[in-house]
Amino acid sequence: MTAVAAFLLVLAVLLAEPVARVLAAARWPVRAPRPALVLWQAVGLAAGLAAIGAGLAYGMGAGVAYGMGAGPVPGRLHALVVHAWHGRPFDGLAPDRVVALLAAAVLAGRLLGVLALSAARTLRDRRRHRTLVDLVGTPWPDLDGARILDHPDAVAYCLPGLRSRVVLSAGVLDLLDAGELSAVLAHERAHLAERHDLVVLPFVAWGAALPFVPGVRLAQAAVAGLVEMVADDRARAVVDPAALAAAIARIGYAGAPHGALAASRSAVLTRVDRLLEPPAPAPRWLPPLAYLGALVLAALPLLVLLAPAR
Repeated sequence: MTAVAAFLLVLAVLLAEPVARVLAAARWPVRAPRPALVLWQAVGLAAGLAAIGAGLAYGMGAGVAYGMGAGPVPGRLHALVVHAWHGRPFDGLAPDRVVALLAAAVLAGRLLGVLALSAARTLRDRRRHRTLVDLVGTPWPDLDGARILDHPDAVAYCLPGLRSRVVLSAGVLDLLDAGELSAVLAHERAHLAERHDLVVLPFVAWGAALPFVPGVRLAQAAVAGLVEMVADDRARAVVDPAALAAAIARIGYAGAPHGALAASRSAVLTRVDRLLEPPAPAPRWLPPLAYLGALVLAALPLLVLLAPAR
């Protein structure tokens, strides 16, 4: 079990820093943003599972703890729960094993707690903002759920959810021509259709939970850019890419309220370049390889923990 714990700890460290740094600096995600996005999700999930699993594997690795002999971690974890129920959770465990278990519990609690808190805050803010937009905004006649705000700044964003909204300011209507406006609306509809808010939320939460880990900050920035590229690619299938690029350049780094997704707030120059001068298509083998790598990464910590000890 000590070897399992060491393997998982090394895996977590590698994924959190060098792997995240290499993936953030890679150039191929611009050519295949969707597979890269899936791979980023797997990196984040695997790093968290490996870090928590390392504490569990070491903490439950005492040779005779709970009379489990060389049983796998899940069996030992069940024994821990049974003993905890009877008020004796750490029977037979050395102090260093207890510390490892407590560290795993604290890390899991922090990651899941911050994720739940971020989700609750986002839903609350989004609901409040949707109510405000419905009160003060003017319905857009050609698009169900769209609202126009009487504000001079050029702002465009969407509010995902069961009652989604696309929000445009009067400044955007004055700034963009008809083709550019259609491109922005197509981009926002792509965000809503693919529920990119759910993709971004875990990385925002992990960034808040582990702000001192450089790889987490890199992942957050990379994922923010990739979801925009995925929305760009979906929009360019129905609108003029040049019009979309012009709209992104005009709106620039326009912000959005908490809980919303802005029309263009990340990787602006890269997105404009890839719309005006599309990169060469990714090799056919690249997306399947990225998806396979994501599957292996996500499953690896669990497979290691569930494997019988020898």
